Amino acid sequence: MADLLECLLQIKGLRESADRMSALVAGADAARWHERPGPQAPTAAELLTRLAELEVVHGTALRLCLTAGASIMPFVDEQAFLQMARFHQWSSGEALACFLARRAENLDILDRCTADDLARQGTHPVRRHPTVADLVAVMLASDFEHLGDMRRALGGQGR
Repeated sequence: MADLLECLLQIKGLRESADRMSALVAGADAARWHERPGPQAPTAAELLTRLAELEVVHGTALRLCLTAGASIMPFVDEQAFLQMARFHQWSSGEALACFLARRAENLDILDRCTADDLARQGTHPVRRHPTVADLVAVMLASDFEHLGDMRRALGGQGR
């Protein structure tokens, strides 16, 4: 029961993350989103774009876990997604809109999950046999990591 409650709180946290990302975009100067904080460091817009791309991977993992018995989930190199972010060259608004749309889709799936669904397992090359609830925790941790990285890239703007 405690695990179920924890997962439900984490799903609520995923909703709140979307609100935090929206507030960050609204509160920071648009030009700062494309400033590189260091020679090789990603811009805040690239970080938000990477998060939007990761949301696709998370959604795929959720769908595989829920629909395919003992599904095999892909390993993802998050650094490779920075290359994709640089390819997109999205503004912070474009990246946010994409992230929010993808997050809404994933939350819709999670909202329909039963306790048994949240306990369903998949197979992952690194995480071994994560449950849907484990994936929720990974998504939330990724949100917090990216939010912190974006704030640092923005030089503390948009709090």
